[in-house]
Amino acid sequence: MKKLAPITLFVYNRLEHTKKTIDALKKNILAKQSELIIFSDAPKNKEDFMRVNGIRRYIKSIKGFKKIKVIERKENLGLAKSIILGVTKVVNEYNKIIVLEDDLITSKYFLKFMNEALDIYKDEKSVGSVQGYLYPIKETTVPRFTPPTGSSFYCRLVWSSSGCCRVTLAANYRTDVSTLANSAWMLSVVSPKLFHNVPK
Repeated sequence: MKKLAPITLFVYNRLEHTKKTIDALKKNILAKQSELIIFSDAPKNKEDFMRVNGIRRYIKSIKGFKKIKVIERKENLGLAKSIILGVTKVVNEYNKIIVLEDDLITSKYFLKFMNEALDIYKDEKSVGSVQGYLYPIKETTVPRFTPPTGSSFYCRLVWSSSGCCRVTLAANYRTDVSTLANSAWMLSVVSPKLFHNVPK
């Protein structure tokens, strides 16, 4: 396998959710060879100040990855802007990325699938992303293509568990992922049951 994609995790104020996400990630086969980049959004009000500080203390104590980098935002960006700016920065630096939000429990094969799929489809401009999950959908509402390999392709993007390469973003979105969110028609490689959400 080629150089692994960095895991980029977006967190805010959910400490217990984040701990479960990290615990599951650490059990992944490729965790110790992977770089983890964590974007911590700033509190949007006084009520969130203590919880955000608790998250920040915790993420600075994380071990079990090749390298860990923490980016603490000085002002609250909100989830959408935080992801857009974070993904754009990481993709431009590393050329590929695995994106996770703070409420996901991954299978131990999640990183393996994502990295292998990113390598396989890195030059395929019609594949916009690799997904670890797809919301339950009706076959009639979202176009699907199933090639002989058995992979499923859908025209859909779910940022909470996705991976993409700079070459794809450059070809279709000028490496600025803010335009990605507005595009409905791109192929996504999907593998079901590679993670599930932390129970509320």
